[in-house]
Amino acid sequence: MDDGHGKIHCPSFTLPMSSSRELSEQAHEFFRGRPWGILPYTETTEDCLSTVEQVARFVLNEKTRNAERPPVDVFLLTALMEPEFTALENVDFQWKPFEPLDRSQLIKFGTVTSQGREYSVAAGFCQRMGPVAASILTMKALLELRPSLVAMTGICAGIPGKADIGDVVATEVSWDWQSGKHVDKNGIEGFEIAPHQLGIHDACRNALLLFKRDEEFWRSLAPDALNAKVKQPKLVLGPMATGSSVLADARVAARIKENQHKNVVGLDMETYGVFAAAQAYSASTKVISLKSVCDKGDVKKNDRHQSYAASVSATALHRFLSQHLHTLLDDR
Repeated sequence: MDDGHGKIHCPSFTLPMSSSRELSEQAHEFFRGRPWGILPYTETTEDCLSTVEQVARFVLNEKTRNAERPPVDVFLLTALMEPEFTALENVDFQWKPFEPLDRSQLIKFGTVTSQGREYSVAAGFCQRMGPVAASILTMKALLELRPSLVAMTGICAGIPGKADIGDVVATEVSWDWQSGKHVDKNGIEGFEIAPHQLGIHDACRNALLLFKRDEEFWRSLAPDALNAKVKQPKLVLGPMATGSSVLADARVAARIKENQHKNVVGLDMETYGVFAAAQAYSASTKVISLKSVCDKGDVKKNDRHQSYAASVSATALHRFLSQHLHTLLDDR
């Protein structure tokens, strides 16, 4: 502190803005975990100005607190802003500009129509990858927005022979594949798995089975698949193993399949955390995870298909909600 300026009053809130994606990416790590991150600025739309207004209103009402927010029907989340949340933004949910959920999280509100009825939607992305950040964001949304359905979209690894690049993995059951006990077995290091599995509601499973047979939709994805030089995507319903580490070793994936669940179809870093938060909040809260395969979790792992897979996942989620949300929520 400069003694010549006396006592400096630090602001309670800061909202950095930048019109340069390159500079924003360079500063991303510094602002990770700080309130709201970096707001993209553009003069082509009024979204940035609207977000600043919403932040200002939030700050002004922070002490007095507005009346309780009305609940939303669906909360959508992704692991990261790029490429997953950006892919979600590009889908027609009638998105409004960002606004604060709380002192550290920005979200967007939108709508989706199912069977002629309009449903409210909110969406946000985690501060970082992994089950902890995913469960924190999920619980924040559940407490503030009280959605009836929580849905995760994004990218994952596929198990060879089970799910191909671009396929959408619909999680039927998930667990933490790293949960267990490291032991010494006569001088040889060993590990005893202790999985806690969480599954989806029967109504969600039935809707996903119908979605799997939506041939018109899956055929509509063929042109983009051709451009990406991969097979036409399909829905793969099955177990998803979640861990806090990135996998780029086929031997680890093979051990998960051999020792934990022979039918595992995908690997990710968030789904179990989302499922756990939803169950802890209320047994009546429905939850799904629709993630598209971008790699096989082996030594060939790279970013080549991440944007493509994120787009497939977001598009599939919108179609699923459009076709089946009215059925999932009509028993509320």
